[in-house]
Amino acid sequence: MFRTQSTAALLLIASPLLCFAISIQDAINQRPELSTLGAISTRFPSVLGDLTTQGGTLLAPNNDALTQYLNDAGVADIGSISEPSAREVVSYHSLPLSLRSTDLSKEGGALVDTKLLSDTFANLAGQPNVVYASAFGSTGQEQAPTDLRIFSGIGTPANVTQSDVAFDDGFMHVIDRVLNFPQPCTKTAQVAQLNTLFEALQKTNLTTTVDTTPKFTCFAPTDAAFQSAGVDVKALTTTQVADALKYHSIVGDVAYSTAVEDGKDYQTLLGVPVTVHKRDGKLFINDVAVERGNVIMSNGVAHVLSGVLSPPTTTSPATTGGSSTTKVQSTVTPNSSGTSQASNNNSAVHLAGSAIFGVLGSLFVAVTSGYLSL
Repeated sequence: MFRTQSTAALLLIASPLLCFAISIQDAINQRPELSTLGAISTRFPSVLGDLTTQGGTLLAPNNDALTQYLNDAGVADIGSISEPSAREVVSYHSLPLSLRSTDLSKEGGALVDTKLLSDTFANLAGQPNVVYASAFGSTGQEQAPTDLRIFSGIGTPANVTQSDVAFDDGFMHVIDRVLNFPQPCTKTAQVAQLNTLFEALQKTNLTTTVDTTPKFTCFAPTDAAFQSAGVDVKALTTTQVADALKYHSIVGDVAYSTAVEDGKDYQTLLGVPVTVHKRDGKLFINDVAVERGNVIMSNGVAHVLSGVLSPPTTTSPATTGGSSTTKVQSTVTPNSSGTSQASNNNSAVHLAGSAIFGVLGSLFVAVTSGYLSL
């Protein structure tokens, strides 16, 4: 009898999901603050996908969040939302792995695959788009933890208001905002009011390239950064601006903050590398601090910079055809026991340059200011 009781106790301790096994739909329905989500998933049961059979993680927007989202989208009420629209929303809030809040809030943050595969929002060579969870700010580098937030496309991140709600083979975390769908680079720049960057992209006719190239990383200076550097895009030639944009761009494995390593160099499209630093509670590209990191785009990521990157004057652009790329593991992955393992903090990465823009000539020099920058 003692052995039977001990075994049962161990099972309850080791497998909490066994004693709270309810369906994802029941878990939603039991929470009054999720009644809007419950009404949508009851009307369209298929939107929950394989969360109902295989488990995983649901980032569940509360009633206020969904009401605000529907209002912003011009949808009169939940009865007017279409099934495809509901499916896209739920897919970006669904994570294949079963992740506790401790998996998501570790130091450095956690980049996690979602189930969003729509070409409109996931131009990543067949891979799903991601969310970035962090209790250490948008770059994961803040020295003291705060509340867990979920970073997505450009816009306000979502706060986790209730975590670790168990359902069959998974967990649900209630959030106070619907996640922002990833947008292309130019749309991201416009929404973020990065007007000078957008002007530079238009001047060089690179808007289509930066919007449609898969696995694209944009280092995006603010308008104040351009002004502080004394850069006037109108005073530069198209070639000068294009070369500067290339130094702010990486194509290959996406340079999320979890995928780059302190002190390592990463090749830009200019053929001249940038160096990543993680120090003093911040992420730096060269000596420029990232003001907001991990803005998820439909084809990669943007890091908003507090300054403009300047290539070193003694370095010549390298040809990019012979560069090699090492595949990055930058998302949370399951370990051998089947549980989640957030293994992205120290991932080494060599982000190769691309031959998209061809072999470059010499570095440009700004006509009057002497800045090696945009």
